[in-house]
Amino acid sequence: MAELASILSLGLVAALTYAVCVLVRYVQSKRRIRGILIKHWPGLPDHWLYGNLHQNPMRDPKIRAAGSEEGLRVWREMTVKFPRGYRWFHGALGMGVVANHPDIMRAVMKGSDPKPFLKFMPSYSFLLPWLGYGLLLASGDTWFRNRRLITHAFHFEILKTYMTIYNKATDILLNKMSECAASGESFVVTKNVSLCTLDILLKCACSYESGCQISGDSHPYVTAVNAIILANRDRVFTPYLYPDFIFQRSSVGKIFAKNVEFVHQISAEVIKKRRDKLREKETDPEPAKSKDQPQDFLGILLAARDEDGKGLTDLEIRNEVDTFLFEGHDTTASSLTWMLYAMATNPEHQRKVQEEIDEVMEGRESEVIQWEDLGKFNYLILCLKEAMRLYPPVPLIQRIVAEKDIMVHDRLIPKGAMVDLNIYALHHNPEIWPNSMEFIPDRFAPENAVDIDPFAYVPFSAGPRNCIGQNFALNEEKVILARVLRRFHIELDPDHKVVARLQLVYKATNDIKLKLKPRF
Repeated sequence: MAELASILSLGLVAALTYAVCVLVRYVQSKRRIRGILIKHWPGLPDHWLYGNLHQNPMRDPKIRAAGSEEGLRVWREMTVKFPRGYRWFHGALGMGVVANHPDIMRAVMKGSDPKPFLKFMPSYSFLLPWLGYGLLLASGDTWFRNRRLITHAFHFEILKTYMTIYNKATDILLNKMSECAASGESFVVTKNVSLCTLDILLKCACSYESGCQISGDSHPYVTAVNAIILANRDRVFTPYLYPDFIFQRSSVGKIFAKNVEFVHQISAEVIKKRRDKLREKETDPEPAKSKDQPQDFLGILLAARDEDGKGLTDLEIRNEVDTFLFEGHDTTASSLTWMLYAMATNPEHQRKVQEEIDEVMEGRESEVIQWEDLGKFNYLILCLKEAMRLYPPVPLIQRIVAEKDIMVHDRLIPKGAMVDLNIYALHHNPEIWPNSMEFIPDRFAPENAVDIDPFAYVPFSAGPRNCIGQNFALNEEKVILARVLRRFHIELDPDHKVVARLQLVYKATNDIKLKLKPRF
């Protein structure tokens, strides 16, 4: 017994010694990061425990509930004060830099550094129960392999086959808009556009007929995703909810978990239905073949094989489907919403876009947009780019400096530091964009665009981790916008105030409402 007790005591001492060594090393690493950031980067005074979190107005639940104009105002003011980046501490452990200048963006985005997964602080780990290690959150070998397998799904020959789906979904949207125009009722933009983009995504991704545009604004998938996003936002701005064991027991955490479970059920259902369809085709002795027949995202995932002949696991497929459905419908709906807002608030540009669309469509009986038309909407594209500059669908993304220290502007970003790639602040940096709050589409005209730094405008991110589906999204948006603006003149509802909301995706509190006037 004495010998056993001695062995146990030695084991305990060894374990404690190891834990102390790990803790000391961790503290030393954090002290190094903090020292370098304070030495090299300007910033506001911070608190030893909660860093700069107390200086973020979004910590106030009342401000979060009312909208986030305050948060955006602070971002703009900080960018005016520190136009070439500044340090920002997310509590005692989350130490990093806010990137609001192209040079910092380039230094970080040109690599494939992973997203931060840090405990007890706001990070992408909050999204893992929902999205898993899909392309958005994966890193390293998993990210490289899956990105390579999925890239084929966005080849232009495949994208061409989706035009019919874009147009048919837009038909339903236009019918709803026509009803509003006839009755004089305001058209609620994000609510309806989100259903349209979800309808498109479910058909293009999974060949799934959801009927979501017909079922209306209470479609359970949209409701669940919105609930997940709001729960995540509340957690980010409520530090005591950072630890999983507290969040999971909170009312916000229970809402999050309930809706994640529901979204996973939807994903599992569409995957099962697609598998069943593929099995039916395999047993069909004379399957129909057509180069114009859409090849859906899920079918390509199920068939994908790497150089060793291995495909994606069921969990990997679900993660990619969840990621694609979220990123593909919510961010696209945001982009469309704010483009329509920009057209309604800038009637002279709306008129120029409509004249261009009329010229492209002249002499046609059909309103259907063809693949060949997409390259002819030059001014529409200038306006869409400027709308995404002013209202970037994803205002902020993050990276962790994983491999080695990064030097930019003679300032060091140490290994282990977080980098907040603040796309909203970058797009409103007056040092980069003169009159940054004004809608000026000609910034992107060919003669002016040659002077734009490629890392000054990054609505789809940039570098190897850029948005893999950006061409899909842009094609979809061009079809919807061309058809909407061809049929209607749009104005803001004067009785409805538009207030931005800062969260994972850039939206408006209480949505945006438009008055519609038929043009023909």
